Amino acid sequence: MTTATKVTVALQMTVTFEYTTCSIHQLIGKGENPMLVRWLVFIHVLSAITFFLAHGAAAAMVFKVCKETDFVRIRAMLDLSVSTFQVYMFSFVVMGLTGLAMPFFIHIWNKIWIWLSIVLILFVAVWMGLVNEKQIKQLRRVVGLPYMQGNKEFPAEPPASSEEVTTFLKTINPTQWVIVGYGIPAIVLWLMVFKPF
Repeated sequence: MTTATKVTVALQMTVTFEYTTCSIHQLIGKGENPMLVRWLVFIHVLSAITFFLAHGAAAAMVFKVCKETDFVRIRAMLDLSVSTFQVYMFSFVVMGLTGLAMPFFIHIWNKIWIWLSIVLILFVAVWMGLVNEKQIKQLRRVVGLPYMQGNKEFPAEPPASSEEVTTFLKTINPTQWVIVGYGIPAIVLWLMVFKPF
């Protein structure tokens, strides 16, 4: 089973769990809109699936590029990883907005797990942004691709030497990306499903 399939199955399980445990009958009794809650859950999970699938190119690139020495292949992988940027950023924003909206409708702001989930996801987003700025954007620069610093775009510069690129690639640690980019979201998924506190 591929990683994408495992993520999809896990998220489908989350949908099922949310439908059975978000107290729809209680919401009806309180005059809430259960159909709106269902739509929010659906959009939230769909955006999560979209995010992970679109972000897969970038995730695969981090693992593969560390072993590459061919500038042409490195450039191709970097361009492929950035090609889905708008899709996964849009889906991340939608996932975040629906995730923040639902607690207002199902009245769970008093639960610790929802606050912990938000803090963890914000940590992942900030960490990814900082590491992307320090590593991936700079890698684009040293291999002679157009790159960005912050939100400012810069044209391609003459590429660095093979030795310099190889040294730079050694600073990229895929294990960190797995722990933060996969491990922490897995903890958030556990919190959503089991609601321990």
